[in-house]
Amino acid sequence: MRWAPPEVVASATRGDRGATDELIAAIWPRCFRLAATVIGDRELAQDAAQEACAIVHRKVRWLRDAAAFDAWLYRIVMREANRVRRRRAIAVEPRFEASTDPDATAAMDVWRALAVLSPELRDVVVLFYFDDLKTEEIAAILHVAHATVRTRLNRARERLRGSLRDYGDEPAPARFEVTPHVV
Repeated sequence: MRWAPPEVVASATRGDRGATDELIAAIWPRCFRLAATVIGDRELAQDAAQEACAIVHRKVRWLRDAAAFDAWLYRIVMREANRVRRRRAIAVEPRFEASTDPDATAAMDVWRALAVLSPELRDVVVLFYFDDLKTEEIAAILHVAHATVRTRLNRARERLRGSLRDYGDEPAPARFEVTPHVV
């Protein structure tokens, strides 16, 4: 899934102010969702997403290849989310509303399990399962070796399996089928 229509990105890289404004409007929801999923706190995520959009607004015209926009934006959002997370120096557990719906309860348990992962493990899980990126793409975004991403993903799976073991003995699906919902 692309962050924004390619023609809008191309126009913004050529310095078209209207296209740049349209680009920011197009990327804002996903910037916020990604930051919220990584950080686990809506207010902090809003700070990170706003800063990411401000960076894009200031620097998009210097992007040499419009086709590189998606990877560039992922790096910006992840960097800003981590910067906000470090600056606040807190381990934020996402807040959830009470629910008696079994599906909602299971989703809340998944979010709680994600919240206890280290930031490095949570980042790869979010990018792999929620944004459906390949491990090679995640490595490029996070500026780590491909093997590091695979190792972090395996460690995260082990920890999540342990946290979610009460859900039965059937094997976990290849990919989570959980839609991110940050409250």
